[in-house]
Amino acid sequence: HSVHRQKKAMANDEDEFLEQNIKSNKAESPSSTYLAVAFLLSALPVFLFYTVYKLDDIGVVYLVVTAISTVLLSTAYQKVTYREKTRLMRFRKENSTMHRKYNMTSSEFDSEVEQITGDEALYFSLFRNNLTYVIFFLFFAFYAFRDINREFCYAVSVGAASVLVWKFSDWF
Repeated sequence: HSVHRQKKAMANDEDEFLEQNIKSNKAESPSSTYLAVAFLLSALPVFLFYTVYKLDDIGVVYLVVTAISTVLLSTAYQKVTYREKTRLMRFRKENSTMHRKYNMTSSEFDSEVEQITGDEALYFSLFRNNLTYVIFFLFFAFYAFRDINREFCYAVSVGAASVLVWKFSDWF
């Protein structure tokens, strides 16, 4: 009996979460979010190398590497978001009668669920890819390539971290 009550409580918590998200309808363009977050994440190593190592004479390298890293990270965000949204939507399509509980039509409810699922997939994608990028960058910059020229270390660390995140977005 206690297992049945726990399942019922979990279902009620999920219903409350869904109801909160349905009421707070957020509209935001994911592609602009991908680019903005990717640019900010790609620019952080520039700040680090510029201020800590006083590498102020390689502006062109900063610009090129940051641009390439931004494109790769943005692409990785899109891939993971799409895959996660597709995976989550398979499970959420099973609740076809839930729209009655919220006094919505089936199509309105499906639209809201799709929006919420898209947001969840976006947040997961940003979290996972950003964490992976930071771990790879720190490993390359301060461990694997710590003994090489700082200009080269910057380019290789940022480039390798971006390429690996982009590549891992296909696999995981």
